[in-house]
Amino acid sequence: MDKPRWAIESLNEHLGALRGIVVSGPRQSGKTTLLKQLCRADNRRLVSFDDPTELGIAISDPTGYVSALPHGSAIDEFQRAGNPFLLAMKAKLDQNSDRGQVLLAGSTSFLTSKRLADSLAGRVGIVELWPLSLGEIEGHKETFLDSVFRDPESLRDFMPAVLTRGDAAELIVRGGFPEVVTLPGKSRRLWFRSYLSTITTKDVIEQVGEVRKIAEFRRLLELVIARTAEEARSSALSDDSGLHITTVNNYLQLANDLLLTHELPAWTTSATTRAKRHPKRYVVDTGLAASVLGVDQQMLSDIRSNQIGTLLETFVVNELAKQRGWSQTDVRLHHYRDRDGSEVDVVLVGPGQRIVGVEVKASTTVTTADAKHLIKLRDKLGEQFIHGYVVHLGDRPRALGPRITAIPLAMLWT
Repeated sequence: MDKPRWAIESLNEHLGALRGIVVSGPRQSGKTTLLKQLCRADNRRLVSFDDPTELGIAISDPTGYVSALPHGSAIDEFQRAGNPFLLAMKAKLDQNSDRGQVLLAGSTSFLTSKRLADSLAGRVGIVELWPLSLGEIEGHKETFLDSVFRDPESLRDFMPAVLTRGDAAELIVRGGFPEVVTLPGKSRRLWFRSYLSTITTKDVIEQVGEVRKIAEFRRLLELVIARTAEEARSSALSDDSGLHITTVNNYLQLANDLLLTHELPAWTTSATTRAKRHPKRYVVDTGLAASVLGVDQQMLSDIRSNQIGTLLETFVVNELAKQRGWSQTDVRLHHYRDRDGSEVDVVLVGPGQRIVGVEVKASTTVTTADAKHLIKLRDKLGEQFIHGYVVHLGDRPRALGPRITAIPLAMLWT
């Protein structure tokens, strides 16, 4: 599905300012399509290390290969060539300060990958390419992150398109992988099964880590996916999987490196306390999570469903994380939990350490009671707290008190 990607603006901007750019994202998120669009527009050379001939040359003579690259070349799946290629690329970028020398794209988080330990950090910028956002699917750029910091009260007066619970369930089980967006349900489920099988094969795993037992990693990955939107506690996963906690931690890092999962760090007013708190872990795409959980639109549409809550939270967190890629406001995403058990699903930290809180409720009716943790955080932070929002499945925004507003799900992208 060839949709416009809002990340391309950041990509062009960074290419004019930095020596090189890395586009990082999970497999099938659209990196190759993005590179093709950019190379056609700018007449750049595009090569892929999925091509065994091209990869073979890069591995056998990395220095010669890198030296011969035309200025502005784009290389897809660059991580396949390993450390020698990156060392040669690092040497080239160190010798030449010209901007926009190279564009690299890969399906691993190269800054943390063990096999790519000597990375290009400090020499290149990173552009994250997630699966499609709702705005990209529908053809308009989302500005939610800018609005909540610049004019938070304005959202009280905006009437978005009305989504039913069934509509929200369909968005969740569809996810945002470009190949899946237009597929019917049965074909979609087959695609997700094939995707997970492919991503956990030995051929893929060996690119980023040492995993001797692929089935073992797959089993743990499915446990992690089933626990999306939970605090990342290795001990619980170790108990449930029967794996040693060291193995669990290695596999969890591998899931992050493969960009199948991501984490929201804890936020508190104290940096010391913050470092002791657990992050929350999320699956990168709710369609993938729904597939592993074995739930479909009909099941999630049922008001008695006890699974829509975590999947809806994952959906909202992922949409906000995607929007960071083009937002004009520099925003960091955290979660919040205090010693008394008060929790806020997402804490948006903006310029000047200003705070916007986001709670997610899988219900059509929202009351002040649903905002009690936001209200507590507002009262604790005072003027540092800009606004709090309860994202819900209802049809209209509603004021829940000073600087606290309930908003329909669709307001995240309309």
